[in-house]
Amino acid sequence: MNDFVLVLALSLLSSAVSEAVSFVLVYRKENFQRLKAKVLQTEARLEEEKAGAPVAGKHRQRRIAGLESQLSDARRSAGSLQMRTTVVVGLVQVAAIYLIGSWFSGRVVATLPFEPVSMFRSLTHRGLPEDAPPSACSATFVFIIGGLAFKAALDRYLQLGLPKGNSLPAWVADPEAFLAAKK
Repeated sequence: MNDFVLVLALSLLSSAVSEAVSFVLVYRKENFQRLKAKVLQTEARLEEEKAGAPVAGKHRQRRIAGLESQLSDARRSAGSLQMRTTVVVGLVQVAAIYLIGSWFSGRVVATLPFEPVSMFRSLTHRGLPEDAPPSACSATFVFIIGGLAFKAALDRYLQLGLPKGNSLPAWVADPEAFLAAKK
């Protein structure tokens, strides 16, 4: 099997194991599920309140501020539950990177179509001999980049954690509604 494909398969496996550990330690627990439901409910109420009448009354502003505070508290509580899984997943990933580095030490698994900037060459050449071509790519680099991509895809597909929320400004998230509100 091609080394590149093997490294990507190991990266996918490592990401899946990390998600499984997160599920076992956090996502399946009743208190996390309760916090997730509270976050979703509070977000829906907040959106409903913001989409209501455009009148800027003090009572309405207090309700919005209270909902935002509840949402922030629920997210903070869920984040503290996710901390222990972060440590375990981090250790799993460090061990996997060490194993990949030792198994594929000195072997070029991919060739980049460009020469990376010297600042990034140390990342792409990790574990390769000094005389490797500048566009050569190590297994460690492929594993890490693949892991980042697979983790993001698994997070989006499985939707186990908290929803990310809309951290974009209103004019970026929904430009038509923003322009309509300005008129």
